[in-house]
Amino acid sequence: MYQIQDYGGIINHAENLALGLKEAGHEVEFNILIPKQKVSNRSMPPKNFNEYQKLGTGYYFHQAKGWYAVPKVPYLDKYARESFIEKCSKFDAVLWHIPVPTLNKDNQNVNVWTELYDNNTKNIAIIHDGNLPKLYPHLALVQKKFHSCVCVHESAYNSAQNIAIPRLLIVNPFDLGTIISYPPEKKFEERSGFSAIQVFKAWKRMDTLIRAIPFMNNKEEKVIGGKGIEYRYMTSKDKCKPKYYNAKGEKIWDVALELGMNYVGTVKNTEVFKHLYDSKLQIDPSWSLKYSSYGAHFNRTTVEAMMVGTAPMATDLGMKDSKVFIAGKNYIKIPATFNAKQFGELVDNSLSDKNQWLNIVSNNYDLLDMFNMHTVAKRYTDLINGVFVATLTTGEVTDEMASNGNKNLNFFNIESRIKPCRVPQTLFERGTYHSA
Repeated sequence: MYQIQDYGGIINHAENLALGLKEAGHEVEFNILIPKQKVSNRSMPPKNFNEYQKLGTGYYFHQAKGWYAVPKVPYLDKYARESFIEKCSKFDAVLWHIPVPTLNKDNQNVNVWTELYDNNTKNIAIIHDGNLPKLYPHLALVQKKFHSCVCVHESAYNSAQNIAIPRLLIVNPFDLGTIISYPPEKKFEERSGFSAIQVFKAWKRMDTLIRAIPFMNNKEEKVIGGKGIEYRYMTSKDKCKPKYYNAKGEKIWDVALELGMNYVGTVKNTEVFKHLYDSKLQIDPSWSLKYSSYGAHFNRTTVEAMMVGTAPMATDLGMKDSKVFIAGKNYIKIPATFNAKQFGELVDNSLSDKNQWLNIVSNNYDLLDMFNMHTVAKRYTDLINGVFVATLTTGEVTDEMASNGNKNLNFFNIESRIKPCRVPQTLFERGTYHSA
């Protein structure tokens, strides 16, 4: 994958997918591509190394800080670039977790990345975002070099209709072995309150949940976790955004803390599961109008809750038109239009409704197998081996995609132009997996 500032849930995806593939007997290598001429080998581990863990890729990683000592390819160097391409050619496929570079300042005027796909093997783009025409429209420049793309949720799948690459929906992989440590027999009465642990991005809308805490009458646990740019704004002494103050001029963060919010910071996945296991509810207040225009953008936290018998709460826009998660059956719906008082009352009611909780928890165990990392890994290998050829759908490069893509090409100092079109592609079964 290309280096980015915040990997978020991509870390979990890469680690669990690599583990699923390895346990199925496949060889997996993992690299991060960086726009540099050379890279220094970092020998000293970080001060908080005890917070790092190792899983599928074989390299230590931190949920908020990414990987430590992972092999990096300084692809501005011709030899490093050619060596990477040669190595890729020996694998049956290259799985691109970040399929093209972002518009980070380090990538400006860098255009040699377009050569990295010339490896004579199957390049597969993994689409994690539900807004492809805005985030990665320059992918259209190299679309002919891709065998297919995998979309991890319905929003990503529908968003990818804007590019002429055959696509398939394969959900995020999870290590269901976690369930062994958290047997589902833990009763409703033995749990307390809710947990909401995720990255604080604007569209994650953690502030809406925090703003609702003063309107909750329950005395149960209120666990909030994670960090991110909006967390820093929300808690800053000098740079707190005006929207993070209430009508009385008080910081919503401070008020929530005073009323029982338990902020646990950034925690390891094992600790996330423990918090979820102790909770009745897992709350995901996120939604995006842009993402929801393409469909459901369900988050990893929802599945993690299902794994330990916790009932998820999610917004109607976050789960819009989902065929996987059904409101009232698999999750408790939060109308995105709800104000803080309505949100708080909904949480109170959900914490006291045992029958609803039992019904949702029971229904969700039936869904879990599709998220099993072994099930997901097999779908990837089946895709690579041509099993899904007849069922793949291919979109077309829309006017919006071409226009946005060409603007991005200017950033990379690339003269080639993207044109709106449909490009039929044939999936050749030409045959280890490389994770980039």
